[in-house]
Amino acid sequence: MYENTFNLGFLTNFLFGFIFIFVSILFSIKISKNVAIKKIFFFEEFQPLIIFFLIFSLYTLIFNLTTLINYSLISELFFLIFFLKIIFIFKNLSEIKNIFKFNIDLDEKIIFIIFFILFLISILPLSDADSISIYQYLPTVIFNKGLIDFNLQQNIEFTLLSNTEIILLISSILKSDNFGSQLNLLTLFFFLILSLKNHKNFFLIVLSSPLIIYLISTQKLQLFFGILFLLLFIIVNKNLFFQKKNYLIFLLLIFFYSSGKLSYILLTIPLFIYFFYNHIKNWKIIILYSFCSFVIIYVPLLILKQIYFGNILAPFFDNILGQNLDIYKAFTYSIRSSEGWLDNPRDFSLYIRPFISFDISILSSSLGLVFLLMLINLKLQKETKFIPIILIILILLTGQILPRYYFEAFLLLAFFYKPQKSVIKLFIYSQVLVIFLISIIYVYFGYIKFDAIKNKSKYMNQFSYSFYNAQQHKKDNLDANTLDFSLDRHSIFFNKNLYSLRYLDILNKYNNQNFQNLTKFIVNNSIKYLIINSYEEIPNCLITEEIKETYRKKAVRNFLLKPKKNQYKIIEIKDNKCN
Repeated sequence: MYENTFNLGFLTNFLFGFIFIFVSILFSIKISKNVAIKKIFFFEEFQPLIIFFLIFSLYTLIFNLTTLINYSLISELFFLIFFLKIIFIFKNLSEIKNIFKFNIDLDEKIIFIIFFILFLISILPLSDADSISIYQYLPTVIFNKGLIDFNLQQNIEFTLLSNTEIILLISSILKSDNFGSQLNLLTLFFFLILSLKNHKNFFLIVLSSPLIIYLISTQKLQLFFGILFLLLFIIVNKNLFFQKKNYLIFLLLIFFYSSGKLSYILLTIPLFIYFFYNHIKNWKIIILYSFCSFVIIYVPLLILKQIYFGNILAPFFDNILGQNLDIYKAFTYSIRSSEGWLDNPRDFSLYIRPFISFDISILSSSLGLVFLLMLINLKLQKETKFIPIILIILILLTGQILPRYYFEAFLLLAFFYKPQKSVIKLFIYSQVLVIFLISIIYVYFGYIKFDAIKNKSKYMNQFSYSFYNAQQHKKDNLDANTLDFSLDRHSIFFNKNLYSLRYLDILNKYNNQNFQNLTKFIVNNSIKYLIINSYEEIPNCLITEEIKETYRKKAVRNFLLKPKKNQYKIIEIKDNKCN
């Protein structure tokens, strides 16, 4: 599926995605200057970014409706809108040609240099496991064949469908597998060109966070939606509502943010309450606009989830909203406990990981020690109405503790933080230097040692999750359904007849019936071949014959780790005597 969807050349793989985002930024800036638009709503210097996010919310509405009606029309509608935007820009070219002309000082030059290095990282080929297994994989499936053939036991993670995956349909349309990472970084850059002069500290703090490398090298749109959350908070905090019409725009965007991922709904609650409390005199119109926004943003998406997954909030609350499936209950538990504190609350390393990580395999997962300094700053907490603390408490209550879940809280604190002491400023610059050096090394490995420009496959063999394994699977040339014990998740690189352990691992952790789950899975999915490391992994009641050996490796996008090749056995199931 990957090779039939995306460009195999390095330049064409990123260029079309970059052009689309750049055109969207220019279009947003021009529209924001329109006198008629300003009469409808105006959010000061943030107006262009508001338009930018509104455009993407419009794309999700169109894509969701088109997927419901006829997924094959997605490209035609997209390019129609895109070409209209290009025509509009060319007609107004003389008015926008001077947009990016401004004088910059030393701090700003440092910021722009780091942005350029990060951009080089963002346009590297698809690599991270989450993107390959869901964020990029799901929209690619929708683009190519819709969700008609959805297989729950093969792709349980598809049930997490949100507007993140719907936006990433643009990746498949433009044949750009790194569109999401570019959108993340260029959204931050757009925010930068609008507010750099007054908020240099914010950008230095963001660029000092190790997590930034993770966010701009994944197709998960957390940075894109994180900037939207920050923008919405600024609007409420600075009271940029000059007329009631602004409420509709704000509410459309807050519902759009919440639709980016199911967990974002939880983070939206304190922000909505803060907004509602400040404008409670207009509660009737707020409720009306909230209902309208919900219908526009959510209804098409929820209908999609109901039709294909049998639950509008799949996999959550299936005992109330769905069919009370054990696998949905198991998946919900897995999401809550995975890398959280529920499974091992006494593991002290979990609680310091948001600030610093000593594990080389997850070096870029922390937010940095500056996050801790901001978090304990009472004056800063008061200025942000204690919402960062509230967000963190809500996240902890779900059982999660991964640093990336605190990103919105981090952004709020960073935007309003004004470090006065030279020691703290020096500390921030030191972290920025570390991130800069790591980024340079990342670029060296991507562009020189593994030469992603000339040899995309060489880079992906080293860093892209399951890419090497997919090439081995093609060489194995198995003609029937196969369960691969080396594969913990399915991916965009594999054929339809391959199954991973993801479904079984989720179910086993929930009910501890490993034997029954495996034998039932083999029967239900007509599994003929197994790829195993040891015969101890399978029950004795399966009569098998070893065909040949194969190789697998677990590639990761951490250049400090070298994945090892491991030998596996391919066995054919001759008879199933399991009861």
